Amino acid sequence: MQKYAFLDRDGTILIEPEQDGTDSYPLQTTREKMTRLRFLNDALEGLDKLKKLGFKFVLVTNQPWLDTPKRPKDIYEEVTSKMYAELDNRGIVFDFVMMCPHGPEENCECRKPKIGGLKDFLETNKGNIDFEHSLMFGDRDTDGIFADNLGVRFVRIVPNTKFEIPSDI
Repeated sequence: MQKYAFLDRDGTILIEPEQDGTDSYPLQTTREKMTRLRFLNDALEGLDKLKKLGFKFVLVTNQPWLDTPKRPKDIYEEVTSKMYAELDNRGIVFDFVMMCPHGPEENCECRKPKIGGLKDFLETNKGNIDFEHSLMFGDRDTDGIFADNLGVRFVRIVPNTKFEIPSDI
């Protein structure tokens, strides 16, 4: 049975530019600021530790309004590409990525806290996931509900601060 660390992206492993306290007008954030890749304190070290403890990784992220002026798709892809490159340098890869581009009003099945976006992953790995010892790291209440819906332990990260692994892991 394989343990997984399900990871939210913005505010959990990456600093979310709109919420880092330096942007007084988030809808008009500069391209430079939006493409600046900044990991939370201890995020890379925490992921290294989880890897050494035998965890594999799944990215689960809501990206509402993707491909709009607020969230241009090319900026999302640039940041994601930089993130993957940095993680790859450390031997950290995602076995699966669940990215929901829908807004809350669309009521889709792939938006956290629903787990529909994991359907293919769950079917492919049926019987091989150690839900009891798997974790969901996130910074929002919806991440906690997602963890409950998936049947894994929730680890709350204070948004944009420090990535911390519980001491009993």
